[in-house]
Amino acid sequence: MQATSSPFIIAIDTREVYPWMFRDIPGLKGQGKIVVRRKWMSLGKHCGDYSIAEMQLPSFPHWRLSVERKSIGDLYSTILSRRDNFLKELETLQAMDYAAIVVEANISTVLTHIPKYWKDKKYSVEKRLAMQKSVIGSIHAWQLRYPNIRWWFMPRKYCEVWVYRILNRFWEDRVVR
Repeated sequence: MQATSSPFIIAIDTREVYPWMFRDIPGLKGQGKIVVRRKWMSLGKHCGDYSIAEMQLPSFPHWRLSVERKSIGDLYSTILSRRDNFLKELETLQAMDYAAIVVEANISTVLTHIPKYWKDKKYSVEKRLAMQKSVIGSIHAWQLRYPNIRWWFMPRKYCEVWVYRILNRFWEDRVVR
């Protein structure tokens, strides 16, 4: 089956530790697999992890769109330990044309997650529940406070395709039209 080249280059922030590689992206009808070009570059502090390289605003480092990737462990530690930095990022993302937080877990997993370090520190059940409520409460509050940021929850195996489709739709709506 033939392959189709992506019409844009995905910008991956240089600070991304375990980046999505966007391999095996299924094409739409008759496209075969999508061959995705990637470019590692600084997207700027508080500007997310993924974007389209060709679509930065003239006032770099502000991008027109960005996707922030969160593993479930990173989500919990960000909310509970690095909250102030994350709030700055949410402010930056809110100002973009499109921004998303993609969490590599279903919402049911987020609701019931118990980080390993909680067990290691032998946190009480009450403390664990309070911290879980803090995570969920923060997500709810931020969804209302920052309505331009979409939150997506799904298993990691679907995230790359989902984010590629988001970027591709943005590209088609802004460039192809």
